[in-house]
Amino acid sequence: MSPYARLLPLAALALSAAASASPPDDLGLVDAAIKAGRLVQAQTMLDLLPSDNTDTTEVAILRAQLLLAQGSYAAAAAAFAKLATTAGDDCRVIAGRGIAATELRQTEPAIALLRAATTRCPSDGETWSELGRALAAGEHWSDSRVAYDRALALDGRRPSLLNDMAVSLLMERRYAEAKALLLEARAVAPEDLRIANNLDIAAASLGEAPVRPAGEEAARWAERLSNAGYAALLAGRVDDARAWLSQSIAAAPVFPAATAKMLSSLEPRK
Repeated sequence: MSPYARLLPLAALALSAAASASPPDDLGLVDAAIKAGRLVQAQTMLDLLPSDNTDTTEVAILRAQLLLAQGSYAAAAAAFAKLATTAGDDCRVIAGRGIAATELRQTEPAIALLRAATTRCPSDGETWSELGRALAAGEHWSDSRVAYDRALALDGRRPSLLNDMAVSLLMERRYAEAKALLLEARAVAPEDLRIANNLDIAAASLGEAPVRPAGEEAARWAERLSNAGYAALLAGRVDDARAWLSQSIAAAPVFPAATAKMLSSLEPRK
């Protein structure tokens, strides 16, 4: 079946909801779609809202959250900043501004905003997790762990939370602890590429060579070898980095210029 075959029923469902359901029901469905990563569905449903329900604060917040989920961080920051003039006490607005600032590498403003959001809405585990990520970006390691522990207490050991915690540990060069968290996350979410890539990075940082499973495509294997080589280089394992980057170039179906450039930057073996 074509991957586009599922879009028509979704659009029809959204149109039906827009025509028959009450606005709060519609907005709840949009919110659920954004949180689940169904961004095309969320965009479609927002576009199909009745004209008398398109200029409300709730819709504006959802549009800003969708921009954030789509990776349009500058646009999301602008949208949340505009909302702050009329809904500045809303935790979603405060947290949204903080998350956008984190993604734009405005670390200290992000920390201040996310601290404010957790103070105002202390039972929101996702916001605590985002605070932990911002604090890690600012190398506030102990504070980051406190925030992540709070997120764990509220939301449990979600794979995405374990992944974010592991990234923080990788930044601290606590590779073995990061690997343990990523193995736990992968057991629950084996298809998550972020977790898989970070697990390769943690293992390579410990000097463990990537292992190619049966049936893995050459392009994916080459990518994993390149990631491992870069991680080894950052961890000071130059010989491992050289070996894995060389293997990546040999395995790649298309010559990887970036990997070759990284390899050429290494001093020749003595």
